[in-house]
Parts: sequence; C-alpha cells; structure tokens
Amino acid sequence: MSNSSQTWMWKNVIILVVFACVITGKIMITKVDYESNPDYLTMKVQVNNETEGSTVDVDGSLFLNVAQGVFVNIELDSKMDGEYMTMIGTNKELCNMEEAGMDPVVPLLNEELEKFGNLSFNCPFSKGYYRVRKFRMSNDHMLVKMVPPGEYIVKMDLQHQQPDATDKVLVFKLSFFFEIS
Repeated sequence: MSNSSQTWMWKNVIILVVFACVITGKIMITKVDYESNPDYLTMKVQVNNETEGSTVDVDGSLFLNVAQGVFVNIELDSKMDGEYMTMIGTNKELCNMEEAGMDPVVPLLNEELEKFGNLSFNCPFSKGYYRVRKFRMSNDHMLVKMVPPGEYIVKMDLQHQQPDATDKVLVFKLSFFFEIS
C-alpha cells in the first residue's frame, strides 16, 4: 500500500472514530470522558449501549459565532500488549478552506451527521443549540469497514485562537474508549 493510501485510510479512520459514528453491533463504547470551556459552550455526551451496539447522543449550546481560528487535534491509540500506544495523530485548522477542500471525509461525515441531528463540520460555526441523537453508521459504510478489531481510545481537542491573539484557548476535549470485535 502506498504511503498516500495509508495516510488517506488513517485520516478516515481517525475522523470516523472520533465522532463515534462507526457505532454498530461490532463496536461497544466502554467509556467517554469530556470537558468543555463554559466561555464557549456547554456540552453533554451520552452513550447508549444497546443490543445492536453503541450509539451516541450529543447536546451542545455554542455561545459565540466562530468563523476562523478553529483547530482540532486528533489522536488514535490502540491497545497493544496491555498498554495503549498512539497509532496516529493529526491536527488541522477546520475553517481553512484550502485544507477542507482536499479532505474527502468531511462530506461523507456531514452526510451521515445530517441524518441524526443538526451538527455539521462546516465553518462558520454559529451560536446556538446543536444535537445528535443515536448517532451511528451502518455496517456496510466504507469507513466502518476500515477499522480492525481491538481496543481503542480516540482523543480529540478543539481549540480557538481569537484574531490577533497568540494563544489558543481550549474549547472542548473528548475521549472515546471502545472495543471492536
């Protein structure tokens, strides 16, 4: 497999798992840790472990309009020999139109997200209430087929850098612990 094919595959896997949208009968979320910055938003994440697998509900209220300076850091850890090891990580500016146009995953995830609520990965992010209910993807979705069996943690943090600021402020952190069988 070429290096660019591996990079494309891992980008798909990371984004897929981070948003917990691969939840099917084969995947069970065992734990979710999250925190949000009350100056930006309130957020609640709930896992629903059902007989078919896990689904995710997300409720959030964004208090500001944000059109630039939104950065995401994503890390995928896999359990090997009893310890979690980072398999891959990435970071990017979400509102950068040049980067967003080259990413084939965002349109696929937006299509799925729209089936479950009003959350989107498109900038700008307008203040208001966002929700997702029983979020999951079907077993035959191409992104789901790429995730091998095992134990994983996906960690994501979102940061915002105000115009003319030098520091980034944490907006939220989210970690999904899950098993794929």
